[in-house]
Amino acid sequence: MIDPHVSLPVDHSVAPSLDVSLAVQGIVVSTSDERQRDGSADAEPLPADLIERISAAVHDVFIGEGVQNATSHVFFVAEDRIAALNAEHLGGAGPTDVLSFPLDDPSEGDVFGFTPHAGDIVICPVIAQAQASQHAGTFEDEMVLLAVHAALHLLGHDHHTDAERTAMQTLEARYLSRFGITHPGDQL
Repeated sequence: MIDPHVSLPVDHSVAPSLDVSLAVQGIVVSTSDERQRDGSADAEPLPADLIERISAAVHDVFIGEGVQNATSHVFFVAEDRIAALNAEHLGGAGPTDVLSFPLDDPSEGDVFGFTPHAGDIVICPVIAQAQASQHAGTFEDEMVLLAVHAALHLLGHDHHTDAERTAMQTLEARYLSRFGITHPGDQL
């Protein structure tokens, strides 16, 4: 039992996180900015309104794809960290803009009586910033685009074939339009 009169140590090295619970239909999207932990001490915190847009975009994709009960976590990481994840999990070289790590099938929650964790999304804001002007236009729109793209991957969508790419881009355009963002076309 914890003594309420004893103060516990606080680890100030842990990156701050912001949970945006949009649990209208059982969807919870949480976020954490890991860039300072990754060694990017000069990384500016992402604006709260951008984090809210990203969380809302993931939520919107889940609801639009028929998911009513699931969680997801969005991590914002430095270039070195996403490069390491890219190498470890995809065999890729160097940093990339976004990675998705699907975990539970959201449909299993109803069957087994738990809230499934659909998976994690990892976004590198530095890469998003670098490609934004040639891609979605603004840094903020690029971050939302990456979140939508990754959320669709968590739910099983992919773009290995032309047909899959076309279908996924159609879905991306639909979800991005709800945020006033025009899909950049065949650049993904």
